[in-house]
Amino acid sequence: MKPDLRSIAVDLRALGLSAPLRAAYEASKRSGFHAVLFRGPPHRHHPAAVVPLTSVLPIGDGARQRCLDDAGRVLDDGLRVFGARVATGVSKPWGTDPLTGRQWPAGDPWWRIDIRSAARLSDVKHTWEAARHRDLVVLARAARLDPSGRWQDGLDELLRAWCSQSPPERGVNWYSSLELALRAIAWNQILTLVGDRLPPDVGTAMQRQLLASARHLMVELPYTLSSMRNNHLLGDALGLMLLARMFPTARRARLWARTGAKMFAAQQRRHFGADGRMIEDSLSYHRFVLEMLIVRVLLGGAPSSVHRDLHAASLHLARLGVFDGDLPQYGDWDEGRVLASSGDPLDVAGTAALGLALCGERLPAHWYADFDELAWYAPPPGPAATSAEFPAALRHRSTATASGGIALVDRGPWRVWFKVDGGLSHGHADLTSVWVKHDNRWLIADPGTGTYNGPLEIRNGLRTSAAHPVRRPDGQDQLVPHRAFRWLNSGRGYLGAPLVLPDRTVVFGWHDAYARGEHPVRVARAVVVAEQYLAIVEFADPPAAARSWSLTVPLHPDVTVQDGTLIVGGTKLDLIGLDGHQQVRGRSTPFAGWHSRTYGRWEPATWLTAESRADTTLWGLGTIPGPPPEPSALDGFRYQVTWTDASAILTATHLGTGDVHQVRAPR
Repeated sequence: MKPDLRSIAVDLRALGLSAPLRAAYEASKRSGFHAVLFRGPPHRHHPAAVVPLTSVLPIGDGARQRCLDDAGRVLDDGLRVFGARVATGVSKPWGTDPLTGRQWPAGDPWWRIDIRSAARLSDVKHTWEAARHRDLVVLARAARLDPSGRWQDGLDELLRAWCSQSPPERGVNWYSSLELALRAIAWNQILTLVGDRLPPDVGTAMQRQLLASARHLMVELPYTLSSMRNNHLLGDALGLMLLARMFPTARRARLWARTGAKMFAAQQRRHFGADGRMIEDSLSYHRFVLEMLIVRVLLGGAPSSVHRDLHAASLHLARLGVFDGDLPQYGDWDEGRVLASSGDPLDVAGTAALGLALCGERLPAHWYADFDELAWYAPPPGPAATSAEFPAALRHRSTATASGGIALVDRGPWRVWFKVDGGLSHGHADLTSVWVKHDNRWLIADPGTGTYNGPLEIRNGLRTSAAHPVRRPDGQDQLVPHRAFRWLNSGRGYLGAPLVLPDRTVVFGWHDAYARGEHPVRVARAVVVAEQYLAIVEFADPPAAARSWSLTVPLHPDVTVQDGTLIVGGTKLDLIGLDGHQQVRGRSTPFAGWHSRTYGRWEPATWLTAESRADTTLWGLGTIPGPPPEPSALDGFRYQVTWTDASAILTATHLGTGDVHQVRAPR
């Protein structure tokens, strides 16, 4: 009984003043009142007006060919869902679960379908991913590019089957308001591209479903406003604004527009930081929300604050190196998109490039051919398009940058990310994580997400601190998980400015996630990057607050460890300061030693685990010159931390010259 009461208490605390609204909503679902709310046809017929979010022809031949190739795969192999092609919607009904091949209840009202308990059919995200209809936008693009091809007939069949199998408020694909909003954005693009070529029965059915979607979004506001104050609220608001533009003669169109605009503006104020970070502590969700800002701009009439946040959020990704290669997959990752692309679903660069283009940045001309996001959604590049490698705002980047609580260091063969702070939504317990590439090969990699709705031992096994390269006092986790998305506590991290010296770069930060319980302790970390080595120096305040310290170092699946040496490709690097470490790879119970490249999939990877009783320790990779390193004497420098109530200060003293350098990380 006690765990249930505690769980309820946590839920109520999370909902805050919205708890009564959420309670009334749940009572409506359980009492059958939802049947009254969603009864009858939503509106009389209104023709849909096209809102041009997409170009009808792409910029560049590369995007054209990618689209036609992708459209062929859609019809021949199925829709793309988390790295796989599935039969759902193409050769099997739209209510088919790709994981089991079984059907979600087709004719039941959505509120009576169980998608959450252990008795549910499957993880519904796989079905919803297919039903977002981004691949149908690809078919519409192909039909526009190649009118004599098979694309239009294939699209017509898929849409007709959808409208027949998924009538308003019936089936699992009407469960989530966000899914309806995303589908409306996709359908608007389909109507823009080939609306005049759709069979009349299909066009009419689509219009009825879009009007039903607007009503659904409005009726579901109690749930959205009480429980989804994150990307869901932004997406639902965007859907209302778009549908109001598409159906300006509908009786409640002005109400949809006003409601959507107010919701979007209110959540935008909560969602974005001046430095480009978001409350979504996730690379995937950063892209997802960035695309929502992009659609808001494409709708027209966006306030200056939207352009400001779009620019800042795009530059944040650019400062983290998105145009130089892949980034650490921090936080939850599920390939969530608003825009349609035939490119790599794991790529984030195209969205960042489009955000910069819409904010007036001059981009390299070849990017418009490389990125579908630019090719289909950006205005054509003018004669001022530059041939430089990066946009003007990034041409003079430092070898060490900090943005949104994350530092990036490029030094010699090393590329190192140091994530010190996090957000409130979709994040993992990863404060002060260090992710490492050497010669563009991953060594220490974020282990990914695995699942949201699968077994909790897998969900928590990949999102807690035991899966991340962070120190844990007495086995504690930075954040104690509650349900699939919440935490029982919180923590904040504080990052100092990078210190760039002639022979090394130092980044420093600390966090307060362990400042709870009988023995509260603050944890700091200095990351030292030199040509020959990467070293991490750990500090604690107060000393001796923990009896022991645990550390996990999750390696990329391609990395192996032999006799204290990391091996990947032709590269070999010695381990430093991890004496007595253990290796875990692909263990089921307890779940450890895995890496998830995309949602719903994971593969074995080596995790190193180590224990220590010292408050100040040193570990790393490579070869440190000189005598055996110690935390207080590393390659000619002494590193010490001074703590105050409001900050931590790292002092780096050159042992030969006595020169002193300090990095302050204020609260």
